[in-house]
Amino acid sequence: MSVPPCLLHIRVHNEEHHFGIWLPLFLAWLILAILVLAFLPLFLILLIIALPFGWGEFMLLVGPRFYNILCALKGLKLDVDKTGEKVEILFV
Repeated sequence: MSVPPCLLHIRVHNEEHHFGIWLPLFLAWLILAILVLAFLPLFLILLIIALPFGWGEFMLLVGPRFYNILCALKGLKLDVDKTGEKVEILFV
């Protein structure tokens, strides 16, 4: 089973400063889960309205597809280089 990344590591290197910061993404996933649960009744009402118009299947698959995109971020490393500056972003 795939899991979304739990940490975000950002490193900045330039001529004057070299620092890194770790951001806990698992806290963001908890907040997102609370928001999803809060809007679930509204989503169900919209789903019932959308079913006769053919949008029901699309609405049901939005959640799993969004989750797959979040899980695909794990292991992603972005390197941005500019003369004298470098930024690295790593999803762990």
